[in-house]
Amino acid sequence: MEVGDKVTAGQKIAKINDSVVRSQLTEALIALQIQQEQLDLKRRKWDALKPEEKEAAKLTVESARATTWTLQKQLKKNIVYAPVDGIITKKYLEEGEMASMATPIVSVSGEKGFEIKANIPESDINKIKIGQKGQSTFDAFLSDEIFEFEVTKIEPAATIIQDVVYYEVTFKILTQDNRIKSGMSTDIDILTAEKKDVLAVSNQAIKNDEGNRYVEVLEVKDEVKTTKKVNVKAGLRGDDGMTEIISGLNGGEDVITFTKEAK
Repeated sequence: MEVGDKVTAGQKIAKINDSVVRSQLTEALIALQIQQEQLDLKRRKWDALKPEEKEAAKLTVESARATTWTLQKQLKKNIVYAPVDGIITKKYLEEGEMASMATPIVSVSGEKGFEIKANIPESDINKIKIGQKGQSTFDAFLSDEIFEFEVTKIEPAATIIQDVVYYEVTFKILTQDNRIKSGMSTDIDILTAEKKDVLAVSNQAIKNDEGNRYVEVLEVKDEVKTTKKVNVKAGLRGDDGMTEIISGLNGGEDVITFTKEAK
């Protein structure tokens, strides 16, 4: 396989030299046979053996059998298959070079489009659902070039990064662009909830008094300006610095965002 070659899902990409594993398996099978024969001999005088001697004889055979199973499984994994339909974009090893679990053999770019993988902290993971839409920008492009994506997978197992719990989430890029390359960095915004035509105020306008949220409303009477404290119930908090007001305000009020003391 060379860079630029097309592959289909399930196609053999490489075969790992398994001569060492096969040699180890041969030795393991011989060892298993010897241990089994010794156990058979001991069974002829089984009643004369102590309980711990019987257990040790059986454990020796089970250990030898487990070794052969492990090596047999390794032999089945000596062929590397393409995970998806795509094109080989990078080749890391040449024929005859040493491979390891930490070293990739090739990179395959899927023909069905690129995916974004991101680690979401546990405090936010419950807000993420399969099928949610969002937008992303790439560091390599202009900041006003927006790319649409969709959540396609949420890993159930946690990943610990610097003592913080994260969950890996996969996003499918819906906007096709030939400039996108594997390994590019991107910033993503996930739309976890959406409401239209709602009453909203600046986040800075909402204050808290022993668990009760309120805003200050400007009132003018006889050219005298005063402020009035109005309890409110807040809803969704947007990324644009605004928070939905479910109750407490009717709309049209002059809500005070901040005050400045006169000198």
